[in-house]
Amino acid sequence: MGLLSFSEITDKIDGLEESNILVAALEFRIFTHLGTQVRTAEYVSRKAKLTFEGTVALLDALCAMSVLIKTKGKYKNSAETYKHLCEASKDYKNGTVFLKKETRDEWSDLINVIQRGRKEDEGGDDPAFRELFTHAMHERSEKYSKKLAKIVARKAVGNLIDVGGGPGSYSSEILRIDKKANALLIDRVASLKVAKKILRKLSVYKRFKFCPGDIFDTDFGVESDTVLYSNILHIYNESENFSLLNKIHASLKLGGRIIIVDLFLNTNRTQPFDAALFSLTMLMFTDTGRTYSFKETETLLTKIGFGKFKRFDLGRGSSVIEAEKV
Repeated sequence: MGLLSFSEITDKIDGLEESNILVAALEFRIFTHLGTQVRTAEYVSRKAKLTFEGTVALLDALCAMSVLIKTKGKYKNSAETYKHLCEASKDYKNGTVFLKKETRDEWSDLINVIQRGRKEDEGGDDPAFRELFTHAMHERSEKYSKKLAKIVARKAVGNLIDVGGGPGSYSSEILRIDKKANALLIDRVASLKVAKKILRKLSVYKRFKFCPGDIFDTDFGVESDTVLYSNILHIYNESENFSLLNKIHASLKLGGRIIIVDLFLNTNRTQPFDAALFSLTMLMFTDTGRTYSFKETETLLTKIGFGKFKRFDLGRGSSVIEAEKV
């Protein structure tokens, strides 16, 4: 990838315009108000309680961006916006919609965070936020779950512990392939509430057990065959991860596997692209977290007693490190 020109740099900055337009559409529930019908701007303005002038400008901009469709002066959803962004759709991505609205405001504080440091922890863990966040993680996992499951299930999975596994989306796909495996999902009460709601619809549900609690305090047991440590590494600093990975090592049988899913960086910390940008996400949204390189992670695992490392690419900056207890 070549260096960006001045024009390309300013184009990136101008992308904020489109981002704000889309977030405004989510905030005002434009896609929900349109539903399956062809609607006038007057109708949308009335339902969303917006000015007519502002509504027309927003709807026309969304059409210009190929998000909505305009026909004879009226507006309608595309198949994609109805399916994923309209609340009446069975496939409505409520977690993703919530997170996009929530983080858009937070990102506006990036300059202050870089200049002054991370924001102070406000304390506690809001169950309502945790439930919506867990839905968002389930929706995100659809991009990776099948590929990850094939990687993990190429060997017998056995007794699987999913540490901080949120909705259990990865575990359920693994159990779908390995019919003899079972899983223990460990996470906060609010996350497990969402997980049970999702997993009850699946045949693998009967092979799940659930353990509510903080992963730092919860006993992981002993003699597990496989442990999944998915998108947890980047939340914590090295000391915190060392503690959790030690617990995982103690819980595994000799030869048992740890599967770490994360956005790992190459040694120069500028690639893959998504992982490099994710460093700022962790600066913004965690107390101590950051992105780790493959080498840093494997060095940490070696100190604990893991070996026989394998790496797998999941795409979009996400990768897998597999290691065995040796």
